[in-house]
Amino acid sequence: MIQYKKIPYIQLIPMIIITFILYRLVNNIENIGSIFYRISSLLSYFIWGFFIAYLLNPLMVYIERETKIKRIYSISIIYTLFIGLIFLIMTLVTPNLIKSAVDLFDNIPEFADKSYKWSISFLSENKLLNKFNITSYLKSYLTTFNKDISTYFAPGLQIIIDNLMGLSSLFIKLLSGIVISVYYLMDKESIIFNIKKFIYSIFSEPHSIDVIQFGKLVNSTFKKYFIGKVIDSIIFGIITFVGFLLLNIPYALPFSLIIGVTNMVPYFGNIIGMIPAAIITLFFSPIKSVELILFIVTLSNIDGWFIQPKIIGDKVGISPLLIILGIVLGGGLFGIVGMLLGVPTIALVKNLLENFMNKKTENKQIE
Repeated sequence: MIQYKKIPYIQLIPMIIITFILYRLVNNIENIGSIFYRISSLLSYFIWGFFIAYLLNPLMVYIERETKIKRIYSISIIYTLFIGLIFLIMTLVTPNLIKSAVDLFDNIPEFADKSYKWSISFLSENKLLNKFNITSYLKSYLTTFNKDISTYFAPGLQIIIDNLMGLSSLFIKLLSGIVISVYYLMDKESIIFNIKKFIYSIFSEPHSIDVIQFGKLVNSTFKKYFIGKVIDSIIFGIITFVGFLLLNIPYALPFSLIIGVTNMVPYFGNIIGMIPAAIITLFFSPIKSVELILFIVTLSNIDGWFIQPKIIGDKVGISPLLIILGIVLGGGLFGIVGMLLGVPTIALVKNLLENFMNKKTENKQIE
């Protein structure tokens, strides 16, 4: 047997190995970035699976609680409904959506010409603008814009075509995420138990309890927000679609779909989705554009005061100032994903600060 203590400087071997590894990493730093990108790309399937499982878990829990059936049967029920809903959307919505988008871009020059004629007529009859000699300048600008309308919208059409080419990759990730999410739900208790076991193995018992309680608060806040917001956005999108049909708004399906999706972002989401719809409708009919804006503004207020509080409740109830802070910080740091995560994160921080301050001021009288 080798006597390690007789080998000189054996204690330096781990340091030499670590130094060599660090040298190789620094020397191939450009390759490290591509490796991490590849790893993150592969992990995206598991992230998709986690979010799908996270959204479907409450429905699974509800079915098991009410029917007392086994896990395999509850999973079969919810995934039959989930996959059926996806294929229903693909069968009914997608063809109409593509047809509407193509028709929209084909008719934009015609709509622009109608809008141009209406604007010229309005400017000619406006005495106030004629008085300050503004009419001629505006007419000149509108004439130039009307001639170049196809040039303005061609890049947008190309972007849409390029994004449609990437739908196959998105579809593969969705299918892979659905398969992986099944395993998340099947082994949910085992996964949670092992996470708790890992926490207890690296922290003391009091700290482990605090970490687990923090995890429960995070789960409760995000689950309440995201599931409630998804349900609220679906309702908002359906009401928008029905309202647009009743108002004879052109391209009701794509417009309502965009507004329903952007409704996930509080306060600004409806405005973000409404602006392109209002601009495009303006080319078709200025009156319809005004009707669209009034309808969305009214519906947004109804949603904010009545529908959303009933669905999401007071769990993430925070002031408008904090909501705007969460959206601005999240959007500025992490883009669209940050805007979606900003509000529940701010709500979580608010709850933690309130709990901390309540404990510290429990026996103090504050006037």
